[in-house]
Amino acid sequence: MKSLGHKLGVLKKILCQAYHEKENINVGDQWQLNAMRRIRNLGPVQSGLSFFMLFEQFVWRLTPATCLLIIVGAIIFLKLGFFPDYDVLTLFINDTEELSLAQLF
Repeated sequence: MKSLGHKLGVLKKILCQAYHEKENINVGDQWQLNAMRRIRNLGPVQSGLSFFMLFEQFVWRLTPATCLLIIVGAIIFLKLGFFPDYDVLTLFINDTEELSLAQLF
């Protein structure tokens, strides 16, 4: 981080110096044509959109809706008294034992 801050400071100093010296620079009549020719020679910019970049945008767009659904679901479960009890599990366990004993007799 320190080197990045140093680089930004150097860049800012260079840009300030160029801005203050813009009045003293002699530019020919052909500078616009040369600049545009140079831009055309650069060619098109390659955008490297990959699947993961698109997937990341999709995930971040769905994050607020997902959080809202989690909060609403938690509130509903707390209001309805939805707490798992082991009574249901013991009913299934006891029923399987009774069936196995009935099958033996």
